Amino acid sequence: MFSSSIAVVGAALPVALALTPLESFYPPNLNDTAYISDSSIGTYGGIYQAPTRNNVNTGSPYGSYDYCTMPHPRTTEYELPEPVKNGSVRATLVYLEYLQRHQRRTPYNILPGGENQPYNCDDVFPYLYAGPQSGAQAPLAVYAQTYMDPTNPFNEGYVNTTCQFPQLTIGGLLDGYQHGQDIWAVYGAKLRLIPSFPDPKKVWFRSTESPLTQQSAGGVLRGIWPHYSGAIPLHQQNSAVDTVNEGYSCNNRGNVLSAIQSTAQWNDHLSVTSTLRSELGSMLGATSGSWQSTFDHFSDNFQGRLCNGYKLPCDFTNTSNCVTTAQAEEIFRAGDWEWNYYWRNNPDVVEYIQLVQGLFIGEILSRFQDVAKGKSSTVYSHVFIHDNDMGPVLGALGINQLRWPAMGSNIAFEIWKTEGRSSSLYARVLYCGQPIETIHGTLDWLPLSSLIAILQPYVPTDIVSLCNS
Repeated sequence: MFSSSIAVVGAALPVALALTPLESFYPPNLNDTAYISDSSIGTYGGIYQAPTRNNVNTGSPYGSYDYCTMPHPRTTEYELPEPVKNGSVRATLVYLEYLQRHQRRTPYNILPGGENQPYNCDDVFPYLYAGPQSGAQAPLAVYAQTYMDPTNPFNEGYVNTTCQFPQLTIGGLLDGYQHGQDIWAVYGAKLRLIPSFPDPKKVWFRSTESPLTQQSAGGVLRGIWPHYSGAIPLHQQNSAVDTVNEGYSCNNRGNVLSAIQSTAQWNDHLSVTSTLRSELGSMLGATSGSWQSTFDHFSDNFQGRLCNGYKLPCDFTNTSNCVTTAQAEEIFRAGDWEWNYYWRNNPDVVEYIQLVQGLFIGEILSRFQDVAKGKSSTVYSHVFIHDNDMGPVLGALGINQLRWPAMGSNIAFEIWKTEGRSSSLYARVLYCGQPIETIHGTLDWLPLSSLIAILQPYVPTDIVSLCNS
């Protein structure tokens, strides 16, 4: 009944399951561990393989759940809010808050038993230099080039590579260019919100301390302003107290996570996957707790391979013993289940979101409130973050079901001002280009105050006390 969206080793990329965008984004059985073990589901329409390693990924139809490069607002599919579209309301877009995960990358997690194929990153240059504010000579532009020294005894059993793990790949950089071009086409050329150059009074950008998010920002912003020759500030908080990417220390965060991973539902999802985890652990040398206690590491390794033109892994010492399509699909279904459980379906979800992302959500709301009070000159804010930042925000919005926030996944908070004597501010929230489906309904057109009210419970009143409780 369901067709696969990833390929066995050496096979051609198959066609994705023909589901509507809403179906592929919101699997109705995701709260049930039977979703994991049901092999007939395949990837539930998800695409987990890019056609090539070193080209922009433009092959997936709009609205697909494409893990390698998620959809985003594009002029060919972008629609105005329904009241504006049908003419019942006259309104102007006055503010855009745009959150996005970084683009395609190499894996974080290299297989303990060794990697059976080389990784090549010679076609992307991670630049590394600092420059003076003014009045001094500009530095030489230098970039990192990873190599393997043949005299290093630790090379054996690792991976033949010119990459760091993780690292933005050339495909990810090119995806970023396209992402930025499409943002400009919608919010610059069409809606005339984004200015023609990055005026610091009107635009504001932030990333984590990670090169992944910083380099993605460089690609996306170049796509928005292809001819701009100046530099743009990309704001970051100090990594020790950062409100994204779990930067600040918080003891209770680990306590709540341990409670989440001790529930009957969590243990059930480990039970139904015991055979799979045992098989992969034996094949790939991945038997430690970090590989066996969640599906984060397996998913990350397989995703990083397939999204950059590589094959599923094989036993390092027996190249005929390889991960099958069915095994990879079950891994991806289990990963989706875990993300939905973390941010939508566990009994401590409100407190967990507060501990992990509550301060960041509060920062977003403060910008909304400044717009409402007429105190902000900023019209466009763009924050480059990680999947573990996107998930809590989507959970706080009440997304119906949450699949793993994929590469380049994005949330666009639009604030519109109606015209007339009693002008008001309305909001809508797009997830990967579409109005998000939530427990509060479709967030396509609602008073800004209502959107703030949805998110406000996830902002802690005293994070220090909550972290120490």
